[in-house]
Amino acid sequence: MNRKLSLDEITGALAPSPLPPILTPEEAAQLLRIKVSTLYRHASEGRYGSAIKRGKPLRFWRDRLIQEFML
Repeated sequence: MNRKLSLDEITGALAPSPLPPILTPEEAAQLLRIKVSTLYRHASEGRYGSAIKRGKPLRFWRDRLIQEFML
């Protein structure tokens, strides 16, 4: 999967939403209505290309996470 964000994704991320464009694992799990442990397992299996790891914290691009979850 292409890791670069498209202009549409950037524009959509800046649109008003109750959740920020970059999610913590807890926020991502709440959005997808799954357990945090399930989210971590899926991320370690490579299911979510939207997972970003910079140092220790894991973060997710909100819009891509939803798309990847629905596939």
